[in-house]
Amino acid sequence: MEKEIIPGTKVHTIRCSEIEITIIYRMMLLRTAKHLSTEEVSFLMGKEHDFIEKIETFKIKSVYAHDLYIFTQVLDYNAGAAYPKSVDVDHQKFDYDMFVTIFSDRVIYELKQLDENKKAIKTIFLLIDSRHDIDCFNNSTATEIEQLRSLMRQLFVEGYFTEERIAYEILNKCQNSIDRSISPKNLMLVLQDYLDKKEDYHLEQKISSKKNFPGFAYLQINKVKS
Repeated sequence: MEKEIIPGTKVHTIRCSEIEITIIYRMMLLRTAKHLSTEEVSFLMGKEHDFIEKIETFKIKSVYAHDLYIFTQVLDYNAGAAYPKSVDVDHQKFDYDMFVTIFSDRVIYELKQLDENKKAIKTIFLLIDSRHDIDCFNNSTATEIEQLRSLMRQLFVEGYFTEERIAYEILNKCQNSIDRSISPKNLMLVLQDYLDKKEDYHLEQKISSKKNFPGFAYLQINKVKS
């Protein structure tokens, strides 16, 4: 359920248990700590690009244990990082409102618990995130994209994509090759050109056949003849 309150603010409502809302909070906390957007995390998990956004805005009501595991793995956390150990497993459900307010330079998430009359009784958490749709580093972004384009061509020549590759694996390969971190959104952009057949080599996106990874993978298809 979504209600428009004031320009720049949306409210998302959910009824769930304390442990369920705490898991969502911990996922948001871990994501923002890595300075990643919801789209980037979804990409690394091999999910549709709005998957994490749907979790954070309660369009997806429950998070499966396997998705939670993949989430922690692609963000380089230990497997239990997103699971709250200090919260009792209690199936009693409560109503919550998530206020999402977009400012010029940041996004603020505020979660409030409601009483039986749908009145806010307490704030559960307040979280500040960056505006991931704004690029404050245009020059460095352009340089990184060009590096990725060059590296990607080299990987195709080496036959890297003749085997199924997942996004997290490709990101690590690229980071190891240039010995520094890479923004997943820039890798997404470069890979999309190969999916859209804008380059000499082509990729297809398919459901991975890798064990315990039911997400998208990338595989080379026919090469355009010159």
